[in-house]
Amino acid sequence: MIRTPEQYVEGLRDGRVVYQDGERVEDVPSRYPHSVERAASEYWVATHSDYVDLFTMIEDGERIPFSFKVPETPEDLQRRRDILQTLTLLGAGGSRLTGIDGLNGVAFGASKVDAAMGTHYADNMAQYRAWCKKNDPSICAAVSDPKGNRRLHGEDPRQAHKDFYVRIVDRNNEGIIITGCKLHISQAVLANELMLLPSRNHNETGADYAVACAVPCNAKGVTFLATAGSAGGGHPMIIFDEVFVPWERVFLAGEWQFTREVATSFARYHRLTAATYKSTQLDALPGLAMLMAEYNGLTHATRIQDMLAWFAMYTTVTEALGRAAALTGSVDPETGQARPNPVYTNCAKYWFASQWHEAMKYLQDITGGIAATMPSMQDWENPEVRPYLDKYLQGDANYSAEERIRAINMVIREGSTFNGVLSIHAEGSLATQKMVLYQQADWERFKAAAKYSMGMPTDHPDYKDRLPVGESPWKMPESLLKH
Repeated sequence: MIRTPEQYVEGLRDGRVVYQDGERVEDVPSRYPHSVERAASEYWVATHSDYVDLFTMIEDGERIPFSFKVPETPEDLQRRRDILQTLTLLGAGGSRLTGIDGLNGVAFGASKVDAAMGTHYADNMAQYRAWCKKNDPSICAAVSDPKGNRRLHGEDPRQAHKDFYVRIVDRNNEGIIITGCKLHISQAVLANELMLLPSRNHNETGADYAVACAVPCNAKGVTFLATAGSAGGGHPMIIFDEVFVPWERVFLAGEWQFTREVATSFARYHRLTAATYKSTQLDALPGLAMLMAEYNGLTHATRIQDMLAWFAMYTTVTEALGRAAALTGSVDPETGQARPNPVYTNCAKYWFASQWHEAMKYLQDITGGIAATMPSMQDWENPEVRPYLDKYLQGDANYSAEERIRAINMVIREGSTFNGVLSIHAEGSLATQKMVLYQQADWERFKAAAKYSMGMPTDHPDYKDRLPVGESPWKMPESLLKH
């Protein structure tokens, strides 16, 4: 089924426990109307005639969300990108931005655990996915843990306590009981379901931390602590205080050998998501930079043109890498599940994140010092002050002062600490992308290319049958040579 926006909104009135800035949030839709409206818009878009064929599919005679389909081809991965980019352009969605990646990442890991250990987690996942298709929930991945002393594993007695990572504290015939905390869980307050999975590799002594499961947001023992001053709850802490999870919603429970598999599988999907939504958002940066150059009368300056050219490259490369990551993805022969190309995916995420502060440097350079000393928009709204701003903050006479003032304020917002930290650390810090790139790069092919270029022999299939460097595949016949 496809839920209506109204059904989604009412679904948030489920008794969940949320605290914002020291106060209990009694009603999520009333407390966060704009954020809830934006999230609910995804359900409206899914049934709109312009988008229904992109967002939904027919299965067993019923229309269901495409996002809950197991990705089986690179084209499925690209279709997911098209959905995300459409939502970003429409200013809609967000309540299952991470959740589908969690669903697919955990599903892949569950199949691998079953194949090696004889468990039945993939059956649980198939039943849960069927439930999602029937109920159309918003879903959020809950991954990052507080970690405590990051040098130590969760079970290490030198940790202040055992709950820096979500762990299984008890189990019985009906299910497991978990305790712990997840941090930085974007849009979690607006979700219906939480997909929990490990944030790191755990040892055999930390088997209780090897847990992946689906938990309703209103489950007993779940408490959300919203980001300070945020709209929509931001990226809250989520407390799990002896939360019961039935076995049919459990996808990993003690198989510590597979914590890395589950975590990295999620990361591969989610970094593709990151590169996708970020490429759409980045389109505005070259435009903002060009507008500021025009407002300041600087488009003629060569150094400004160089910066603007860099902006065009920045956003174009991000989109190209994301598209390549999807369309050169591979289908796992054991599970039949399509996964993004790990090298291109991590390149895409690393590229946009590592260059973010460079982009801000150029944007602030083009804008000028006014970005650091700007009066507030409340001053602009004050009729006694506005004439001064209108007179002295205008740039090129072809543009109004208001246009320039609004652009300057956008520069300030883009360059905020929040946006900088989010760009660097969301979907994994830069170090994690470099680690995956080192592990996944085809070093044998690179070495073969180097040997080939030096005229050295190589058995690599891409190079062993090539003509030696400097030789042409076509030889000029003697008849064409002058004697």
